[in-house]
Order: sequence, then C-alpha cells, then structure tokens
Amino acid sequence: MPSPAKSPVIHSFSPGLAMRGDVVVITGAEFDSGSTVRFGEVVATKFSVDSANQISVTVPDSAKDAPIFVRAAGGETRSSKPFEVALVPAAARNYRLVWRDEFEGNALDRTKWTPLTNQRDDAFQTAEAVTVSGSVMKITTYTDPSTGRHHTGFLRTAGRYEFCFGYVEARVRFASAPGQWGAFWLMSNQNRAYTPPNPAAGVEIDIIEQRAIGGGNMPDLRSSYSSAVHWNGYQKGVHLVDQSNVEALPQGQSFKDWHTLGLLWTPQGYEFYLDGAPKPYWTTDKGLSLSNEFIKLTCEIRDKDWAGDIPPDGYGPLGASTNGIMEVDWVRVWQQ
Repeated sequence: MPSPAKSPVIHSFSPGLAMRGDVVVITGAEFDSGSTVRFGEVVATKFSVDSANQISVTVPDSAKDAPIFVRAAGGETRSSKPFEVALVPAAARNYRLVWRDEFEGNALDRTKWTPLTNQRDDAFQTAEAVTVSGSVMKITTYTDPSTGRHHTGFLRTAGRYEFCFGYVEARVRFASAPGQWGAFWLMSNQNRAYTPPNPAAGVEIDIIEQRAIGGGNMPDLRSSYSSAVHWNGYQKGVHLVDQSNVEALPQGQSFKDWHTLGLLWTPQGYEFYLDGAPKPYWTTDKGLSLSNEFIKLTCEIRDKDWAGDIPPDGYGPLGASTNGIMEVDWVRVWQQ
C-alpha cells in the first residue's frame, strides 16, 4: 500500500510585504501538484508548485493582510505570521518601496521623526504624548490636572525624510474627542504666499483629517473623514484651498478599527485612496506641489472650531479613558 501523504508545512515566504500582482515564493515541505493556495479567504489562481519544497504564487488582486494557507493531499497548513499586502493602486504597481516606519521596538525612531514641543492653538505639544509599543505608535491627547493645560503630540520628518511624487500610505485608527482631531499629512517649508500664487513651490496635503464631531458640537463624525490641499500660505484673503467632501466609511465600519489611507501624487495631480479600493474617493489637480514634502502625524486642539468644543473637564490625565487617541501601525512611501 502507498504511504499516506504527509501534511504540508510552510517554513517561510518571501517577500513578507508585496503588492497585489507580485510573485511570492513560499518555502516548506510536502507540497504536491494538487496543492492550492489562499491568502486568508482569497484563493490564489496564479501559482506554480516548483517542487515539494517551493511554491511561487501571484498575490491576488483582492488580497489583504492575512495568513497564507496551503492545502495539499496530506491536509492544510497556515503560515505562522500574516502576509502583508501593500494596497498600492494599479497606477503605481511599478513603484518600489523607498521609505518606511513599522514602529518596531519601544521608542520613537528619532532618526526618522522629530516630536515638536511648541504651543499650537489650544494644545501644548509634548514628546510625552507619543509612545511606541507592540508595533504601534500612539499619540494621546490629555489634560494635565495640575495646570489645566491640554497636551498632545506632533511628529514630522522634516530634515530627515522628504520626497517629491510617489504613493504614501499609513494604517491608522482613531478615538477622537470633541475639540481635537488627528491627521496624516504632507507639508513643504515653501508653502507661503506668492504673487501670483505658486503652489509648485510647496503645499499642505491633508491625506486624512478625522474628528469626532463638527463645529457647534454636531453632527457626529466619528466614522467620517476628509482630505484637502492648501497653498499660498495661510493669510486670510490669499490662502487657497481645494477639499474633498466629508466622506463616510462604509456602513458598519468605524475608525475604532484599522484603515489604510493612501495618496498617489504625480505630476498630473493627486488621488486619495481608502483601504485599497480600486478607485480613489477624491482626485484633484489643483494646488499641485512640485516641491519636496515631509510627512506629519499629528493631533491638534482648537476650541469652538471645526472639531467642536473642548469638554468642560478637558481630556483627563494621561491614560484616562477620556483621552483623545490616534494610533498608527505603519507609514510607507513608494516611488518609481
């Protein structure tokens, strides 16, 4: 009698992060010609069993972060860690990963980010509001009970990493509070007033701004977000802006869960993406920057403004359940 088939084993896969349409090599044992592969629940249709120890598989167009499963005659196995899918839009499939921060370790990487310590509107920025743990960076908005001052965090890559054109994305989640909002954005030090206006010198690109409520403490916007482009400085009467609608997440989804926000920036304009959708939720060719821009991850506080009123008792001491929170799993930049 033939020996019973042995269960397959996945030892590793390479690369560990790839775009849809890229080829991933799975190494292991006991693969056979009848093997099948899936990424989570998404079945791969393009693959080859190169040997009993290797499979080459094309990442499906609908794949998202998930373990890899291989089924062979002896049964099914799964990878010990999830495979990460870069949700790069089809127009950027020939780009390569040039910069990233996965927020590993237990401290902010100061070679990549500078935490600011300024006062901005009703917030005092402090490095104490920024923590890194479990591969997640967290910015906490809180109120010091001894002084009544509101504190939050403001990170930027200025002077450490700046780029012009490409696809940039971050995986984020929010627990915003009234009067406070979180943002993932780009900025150039050349964004100032010019006569005539010259956005090519540099602009502010808001990839996402997320708040709990609108001005006047209504309506509820916890599951909504918006994007914008600002140029020609900020002086009233000369400042220019183009902005998206206030967009809502699909029914049943929340920013308490992780979402990936991306910007494709080319010499033709901007395309803004959510969660790897095949089409952008907003596009514009206005305010087109041709300058290097740096990355910003920030929380801000401004009373009685577009994010509503600061709560009468503030945001509670650091660690309280009433703190405003912005969390970032990673930030990545892809370029041609």
